[in-house]
Amino acid sequence: MPTIAMPTVAAEPGVFDLALPDLALARGGVIRSHRARGWWWSRAGDTPDKPRPDIPTVLLVHALTGSAVAGGQDGWWAPLIGPGQALDPAHHRILCLNNLGSCYGSSGPGVAGFPAHQTVDLTCLDISRAILLALDRLGIARVHLATGGSLGGMVTLTLAALAPERFERILPFATSLSASAWVVGWNHVARQILRLDPGYPDNVGRGLEIARQLAILTYRAEPGLDARQPRPAPGTDAGYPVQSYLEHQGRKLRHRFAAPAYELQLAAMDHHDLLQPLPGDTAPAISRVRASTLVVDVDTDQLFTRAQADALTAQLRSAGARVERATVASIHGHDAFLIEWPALGPLLTKALHLHAPA
Repeated sequence: MPTIAMPTVAAEPGVFDLALPDLALARGGVIRSHRARGWWWSRAGDTPDKPRPDIPTVLLVHALTGSAVAGGQDGWWAPLIGPGQALDPAHHRILCLNNLGSCYGSSGPGVAGFPAHQTVDLTCLDISRAILLALDRLGIARVHLATGGSLGGMVTLTLAALAPERFERILPFATSLSASAWVVGWNHVARQILRLDPGYPDNVGRGLEIARQLAILTYRAEPGLDARQPRPAPGTDAGYPVQSYLEHQGRKLRHRFAAPAYELQLAAMDHHDLLQPLPGDTAPAISRVRASTLVVDVDTDQLFTRAQADALTAQLRSAGARVERATVASIHGHDAFLIEWPALGPLLTKALHLHAPA
């Protein structure tokens, strides 16, 4: 019998940079000298400068302060990506691009050609259009699956609305049709904390730490915090573990992120509203989505609730898209999409095998 050659996986994932066309932003301003940084893991011989047309693409979209590095060492979804995992580079090209306006290699505050951050207002449309330009530059015409959580879920939905013919399947996780007043309100408070910092806007320190501490409390749920940060034993004078935990999280973000980029990513989340039409159209943007969709929420998420996931599902179905629903049970709240690995793997596998639209 003939020998069947098994696909081989690239030895290591890699980071790459792309020069892209200038991008006019939805709310004014133009990105000049436009660049995008990406992360890629695929079979040997499938590279960003020469992608193979026979390998299906899985596009990952990171959340608010993430980067393009989704897998491998320090990857934000590392337990889900790799040989034998739900996202296996032996079977799919795994691609992630750093969000426009972030600070991990794509055009953003402080980079040549990017407008002064106080004169620009970023949206999910802008981030999505930058991703589409990168896909064009790579020569990737079809995406087998696009997925992301939180802001990444908002961008995933926006991509499928902007280019419905391009996306076969999507998995929006812990997200919504539009940013609620609850989400916008928390983002407003975080923004005010940044602006109270004496070093604002170019040297924000403690303000960024405290804004992150506030955000962490909204990302988690009470049962998970109680389990991981229990009260100290009676009679000890060690302080409360949750206080040390929040200080640690604040310091971590201060050392790896920039306040101007943080503000722009918050703005993109605030402006997200797919019940409004795209420019030049009259119907709600969500009605343009044709991708087969798996909508997933977290039962303890206080930012993006089950009711919001149900509303998203209803809107997609009314537009004619094939939609399935799932809920992750977790004590951890919103951040379950970065924690609950045993539950996430099967959901990704399910999404990969959704019946694609004609």
